Amino acid sequence: MIQNLVFILSAVFFIVTLLIIYFFVLKPRKAHPELLKKPFPEPYKRILKKRVLFYRNLPAEKKTEFERRILLFMAEKDILGVETQIDDTDRLLVAASAVIPMFGYDYFRYPTVKEVLIYPHSFDKEFQTDDMAQQKNILGMVGDGFMRGSVVLSKPDLEAAFDGTRHIHNVGIHEFTHLIDGADGATDGVPEILIEHSFVMPWLKEIRREMEKIVSHHSDINPYGLTNNAEFLAVVSEYFFDDPEKMKSRHKELYDIMVQIFHQKPDDYV
Repeated sequence: MIQNLVFILSAVFFIVTLLIIYFFVLKPRKAHPELLKKPFPEPYKRILKKRVLFYRNLPAEKKTEFERRILLFMAEKDILGVETQIDDTDRLLVAASAVIPMFGYDYFRYPTVKEVLIYPHSFDKEFQTDDMAQQKNILGMVGDGFMRGSVVLSKPDLEAAFDGTRHIHNVGIHEFTHLIDGADGATDGVPEILIEHSFVMPWLKEIRREMEKIVSHHSDINPYGLTNNAEFLAVVSEYFFDDPEKMKSRHKELYDIMVQIFHQKPDDYV
């Protein structure tokens, strides 16, 4: 009798836990469900064509899918300005930052993200932007501790990354790559939701090889990638999506590995 009761209580606890995970983590948040029932707004298209080179270069049928994912992200996540005004352009640039890295896969919901906070400029490790801040040199960060569930981005740096021209720096793509990397429970530069186990060692060898080039000043990859494997992945992802032709010509082996990781050939859209 007691064993049956324990079994029933355990089953109930398990079901309740699953429901909590679904409703508070996995279930899409329909902040603006009406967006999904209407054609993609023409003003949004104009903004994306002007600001997001990745979108502008997509063939028509892929543009439609990109637009659908943009709306899904904007419907599910809160995008808020902190001590700064934001508009549709900023919201679309945030959504594009999330959609681009995972565009080669089925729609990824970034289940740990509840909100994206747009700051008026760079900030410090305590997320301070005022005169109390020690070193206001952070352009973006995935929140931890009391900020868990938040992504913080500097507004001017987000907008500068999406000015319709080529760059090798993109703070939005950088931070959302960290989230993809950490989806397996460890932000370590090995995004196991994308990389098969047999592919891990070749990827780690490529990281070491490219890091040696950076150290010896034979690479144009951002030296911030030397910080650790996670930052290396985020840095080269910026390069891969923002200037794929240049990356392919200068870092062919690395480019080919990135194609395998992200299931995309962004230079095909150039």
